[in-house]
Amino acid sequence: MTTPTTRAQTRVQRTGHDPAGDRPRTARDHDADSWLTDLTVDQSDPFFYDHPLDHVPGMLLACAMADAVADRVDIPAGSRVKWVVNFRVMPELSPGLVLYAAPPENGRHTLRVTQGPTVVSDSWFTLTGDPEAARPGGAAAHAPAGEPARASLVHRTRPENVMLGEPRAEDGVFTAAVLLPGAGHTLASRRPGRRSVKSVVEAGRQFATWLSHRVGGWPDEVQMLWLRLTADLPADLPATLPLALRWRQTRMSDDKARLTFELVAGDGAGTGIGSLVYVSKGLTPEAYRAFRTGAGVAA
Repeated sequence: MTTPTTRAQTRVQRTGHDPAGDRPRTARDHDADSWLTDLTVDQSDPFFYDHPLDHVPGMLLACAMADAVADRVDIPAGSRVKWVVNFRVMPELSPGLVLYAAPPENGRHTLRVTQGPTVVSDSWFTLTGDPEAARPGGAAAHAPAGEPARASLVHRTRPENVMLGEPRAEDGVFTAAVLLPGAGHTLASRRPGRRSVKSVVEAGRQFATWLSHRVGGWPDEVQMLWLRLTADLPADLPATLPLALRWRQTRMSDDKARLTFELVAGDGAGTGIGSLVYVSKGLTPEAYRAFRTGAGVAA
């Protein structure tokens, strides 16, 4: 399966890039890059449009950023990524979306997605060295499949789109396995034997959704608006390394959630190797309809 961003077309040439394409790019050229890319919204995609939606989902924007960066930015083995995404406005199905990357400043890369004159999402990320990130899970290690979470509780209908194992709770700590997407899945890594950051981000989004229902008591029909993602993760994860997400129970409100997960190597009792933070707001069907007629601002 080809992701929407894989088919996106670059609209302007990158600063410092040789248009003929026959001059090796230098580190200086790379640091000077800025680019502009159209994003294709494929409503037949079985992951992003796992169920009917009247808008472009936030996960499509996050994956578009991740894929475009992977295509254009040299990410050394053993890197660590710190990534923040703000979802400002719910994007409509049309007009088209454009992803812009500004030239990096002091190691920080800035991205934004626009729809016409409106910024619907903005983001920044940094890459640093992380010797522990490339640590293998052992030649005989395998990431366990685990029993998946119930699809409806993570707002999915297709079983292959569930990236979260069934959570378990003990002494106020909830733990869930991070499942591997199947071969050819939108979230699968483009590199054999590796696990994509975007699949880990989706597992965390699904865990946040599950907790909002099962712990926060949000009704099943609540529509969740994703407001912010903060990630601190190894950028290079072996597919053989079992991963789990861990959440220590805190008070949850009736309509807004801020959930912080620890990413651990192992089945939940292992070593912490990263973190994810999700901020979202829950709307009843009536509130969602009112929201959709009020210009879609997600604040």
